[in-house]
Amino acid sequence: MNPAKETMASRKVHVLAFPAPAQGHISPMIHLCKFIAQDPSFTISWVNIDSLHDEFVKHWVAPAGLEALRLHSIPFSWKLPRGVDANVAGNVGDWFTAAARELPGGLEDLIRKLGEEGDPVSCIVSDYICDWTQDVAAVFGIPRIILWSGNAAWTSLEYHIPELLEKDHIFPSRGKASPDEANSVIIDYVRGVKPLRLADVPDYLLASEGREVLKELAIKRSFVVKRARWVLVNSFYDLEAPTFDFMASELGPRFIPAGPLFLLDDSRKNVVLRPENEDCLRWMDEQEPGSVLYISFGSVAVLSEEQFEELTGALEASKKPFLWVIRPELVVGGHSNESYNRFCERTKNQGFIVSWAPQLRVLAHPSMGAFLTHCGWNSIQESIANGIPMLGWPYGGEQNTNCKFIVEDWKIGVRFSKRVVQGLIERGEIEAGIRKVMDSEEGKKMKERVENLKILARKAMDKENGKSFRGLQGWLEDLKAMKLDRE
Repeated sequence: MNPAKETMASRKVHVLAFPAPAQGHISPMIHLCKFIAQDPSFTISWVNIDSLHDEFVKHWVAPAGLEALRLHSIPFSWKLPRGVDANVAGNVGDWFTAAARELPGGLEDLIRKLGEEGDPVSCIVSDYICDWTQDVAAVFGIPRIILWSGNAAWTSLEYHIPELLEKDHIFPSRGKASPDEANSVIIDYVRGVKPLRLADVPDYLLASEGREVLKELAIKRSFVVKRARWVLVNSFYDLEAPTFDFMASELGPRFIPAGPLFLLDDSRKNVVLRPENEDCLRWMDEQEPGSVLYISFGSVAVLSEEQFEELTGALEASKKPFLWVIRPELVVGGHSNESYNRFCERTKNQGFIVSWAPQLRVLAHPSMGAFLTHCGWNSIQESIANGIPMLGWPYGGEQNTNCKFIVEDWKIGVRFSKRVVQGLIERGEIEAGIRKVMDSEEGKKMKERVENLKILARKAMDKENGKSFRGLQGWLEDLKAMKLDRE
């Protein structure tokens, strides 16, 4: 390397970003990297697993401000060109075990290589679930910063894993709780979080299959978080003040609200692993203000053919204009072409179907009325920050917990009697939920509440006084000071 270039590179704070390989985790990391890149004191390396990297570079057009982002990959035996999918969701213990076994060596090799090229890595910013990156950071004597791509309440639930285990409320030794027990047992000892039913604890903590592996991973994660230099939570203080206060009292002032991260990005674009269909925006232009029901189950969730049919029936009966994201793999085994084609013909003047939508621009559109969502945290926060009430249809992970907050804590949406993995939700119940959110007096109150939260979300990222924005600025100043100290 040219000595002059080496000196210039080594003067900068070199951030290595490693997101979990899933659409919902990549988006907030990209928004964070765009924020970092605005400061000329920083340089950023972005690392994906190899199969995802190969797909990522096909679609990658550097957003303004990220032209200098360098893309790297490390080898992994699991092939995930579009990120985590339903197969991973069904074999999560095997996936985490393989990641912890295979990925540290590849990341260490890459960091050594960058150092040999005269551009040593100053710190690792990685997703919370990539807890093995803490040990990689320790090998090189550099700090790890956790990006928590979910809400603050989830951090407290994870932090309380030892107590949850002690009371046999997670990974239960007696096997999975019955529905009656799951709905009657109340967990009221997770500090900073309102009491919740056992049924509202994140799904992956209640697993009976692969229980021992998942339990071991969870115990390790809950302690590793204490070793991170900073924990940046993609949520905002006014939404979850008691949780932020509790976790900061435990982990110190470097546990901070840092969201909604997408509001840092004026482009209103997420990095996507699928081509977006922007024709839907022109269709939305033709709809009445506040009239459209947007349906998206994110990048992982799947439906049975029978459930798909019930949903089509409910949408048609509701008579609401709808925009529906139907990924090619959304229906397990595929849907009936004949039935689907008839539905499309009957609703051609009512709805618009795409395989992937530019969600940030959809939710910001004046014709948006309500969002039927799988309750991924990005979708919820994007909905809140645009003042859109929700119908919660959680699939896995911590989505059932998120749904509880939407309905019970913030009162900005409804949920159905079952989750997508628990059995059939019939068309009458779906239609009733749509009408409750979009037509009823209760729905109007939900809209008022979510409009108030929208103001608070945007205030959090105000460049003058926003609590999240100021916290992120303080974090960057700490990284710069740390770089100087090391020199």
